[in-house]
Amino acid sequence: MSFFSPCPTKILLTATLVLGPAMAENPPGQSNVLTAEERRERLTAHDQAFLALNEKIRDPFVMRAPDGWYYLTGTTAGSHWGETIGIHLWRSRDLVEWEPMGFVWDLYRDGKAANSWHFDQPLRNPDFKNPRAVWAPEIHYLNGTFWIPHCLNISGHGLLRSTSGKAEGPYEVMPMISPRLIDAHLYQEEGETWYLWQADYIAKMDDEMRQLVEEPRRITHDGNHPLGYEGVLIQKVEDKYLHIASGRYGYEPTNTYDLYYAVSDQLDTGYGERRMAIKNAGHGNLIQDPNGRWWATAFDHEYIDPENPLVWNFWLVPFDLVITDDDVLFDVKDERFRPTEADQAFVRQLAIDGVPEKWVGKQPWWRPGAE
Repeated sequence: MSFFSPCPTKILLTATLVLGPAMAENPPGQSNVLTAEERRERLTAHDQAFLALNEKIRDPFVMRAPDGWYYLTGTTAGSHWGETIGIHLWRSRDLVEWEPMGFVWDLYRDGKAANSWHFDQPLRNPDFKNPRAVWAPEIHYLNGTFWIPHCLNISGHGLLRSTSGKAEGPYEVMPMISPRLIDAHLYQEEGETWYLWQADYIAKMDDEMRQLVEEPRRITHDGNHPLGYEGVLIQKVEDKYLHIASGRYGYEPTNTYDLYYAVSDQLDTGYGERRMAIKNAGHGNLIQDPNGRWWATAFDHEYIDPENPLVWNFWLVPFDLVITDDDVLFDVKDERFRPTEADQAFVRQLAIDGVPEKWVGKQPWWRPGAE
């Protein structure tokens, strides 16, 4: 979940060029909105990103559960927007048609009733519309039930556990993992569970997933520049691990919120060079459709209709993974989301130079003259 307020101010391609003449006739704010048939066509073609659900949502996270459903969640309220603070779920059989499940956990209903840790966190801005907001929830199916890692806008993060084994809950609040930082994530392999947060913190959990059983450490990679500053994700493909994180940096040639990655043969060490994976797809996750093809979630980019009052919404971006003996490469199908060679050259130079001196001590998305 990003701390900044993105301002997509330009559209590089018109709606007619991007989505075809039929969509150009849509009213303002609707140029990206497709019918279910049109969304299905794009899913089948696997060559163009598209708006999958026109709901106001940041940090969209999708997982496919053993029950055959895809479940979607994300940030649905922030400091200045949203009426209900909690975990909103949708589900789909095909990534095309989404059924709302409503709020399966409400902070001021369920959290208050449980006297949860969320209310122990000190407020930073009590006059905000939502001085407490739930950010960047994910949903996972592990150990026979559903788990929701999440964080607060005022920092602090932990897990919710479904006591019914169903995605709709009810959910119990597990003990807070840490009062600091944001963006919680889970990864499990061979019965062992790791808890991750921010961009690179990792620690093993106990069997009941109630607490960490070791001191947190930070995943490192080759080079002198951080992988990202939020949105941590671990994705295993065949025998390779992808460490993924997100960021928008004020010293980039473009003002884009991107996914970066590094590759290793081991979960928590040995990662190689930092590269841009998918441009404009910051803080989301990777998912395979019913035919096994890869998509990334996205929400914050310049191709969203600037007149759409929902501002951020859930897109799917098609890509393939090219797996070799010692590497994994992203082949992004839609050029709007494909890193250019200039982008990658800039990233390679940052690995040598590190964060520019002017940005040391500043927020990474800061720009000169912004203060």
